[in-house]
Amino acid sequence: MLILHTPKTGNISATRERAANEITPVSAAQSATFNKNEAEYAAGRAIDLVLETHSSPVPNSDGAVWFKITLDTVYCVEEVMWYHSDGIPWMTWTCTESDCSICENANNLCSSFPLLVSTEGAASDLSPVSDCKYGDTVKFERIVGINSRFIVYEIAVIAKQDCTTHDSTWSNVVTVPALPVVHGTTLTLNCPGGYTNLGGNTATCQNGQVVLTNQPPDCKGKKRGAVLFVLLEA
Repeated sequence: MLILHTPKTGNISATRERAANEITPVSAAQSATFNKNEAEYAAGRAIDLVLETHSSPVPNSDGAVWFKITLDTVYCVEEVMWYHSDGIPWMTWTCTESDCSICENANNLCSSFPLLVSTEGAASDLSPVSDCKYGDTVKFERIVGINSRFIVYEIAVIAKQDCTTHDSTWSNVVTVPALPVVHGTTLTLNCPGGYTNLGGNTATCQNGQVVLTNQPPDCKGKKRGAVLFVLLEA
């Protein structure tokens, strides 16, 4: 069975805008290219933001037909969208901490295209979170139909955003690990050497925001010896 996405009539933009929280891929790859025509059907055609072009995977020597995107680092992927030529998602996968098996497709073809988010680069020691799947690689494979070619106009990977800064009112606070950090990371909030934290000392990165576990950190005082000297002299 050959899957063709026929463009709908009307005014269709030749390009699409990146979605909110969409990650720009480093590269794309596929099992093999239709007619070995890389100029027309290469994997990169599915990540160029141009809706008039498309990639076209075909079976490799093992008979597998797949498409894969590589990201620049580990992200917590929450959604992957496979676009139709009219700029409307044709299939959408939603991820949890365990997999991306939640899928929507008007043609009931989700079971034919399971999607996997995995880590091929440096291993991540992040603890799983419920609303996304950690990984630096997104891959889906057609499992129904022999010698089946399919077409990918565009693919978008949506991920929880990293935390790059914390609240500017947290004077002198140092986070461990240091920012930036990926969504779901637990942070320890420390004060510089010689200062005492009279407030809270833990937070988590939640989709671009450093969210406190309890009260804000509060770095006070000078070196303990200096404070003691002032008290005695008084």
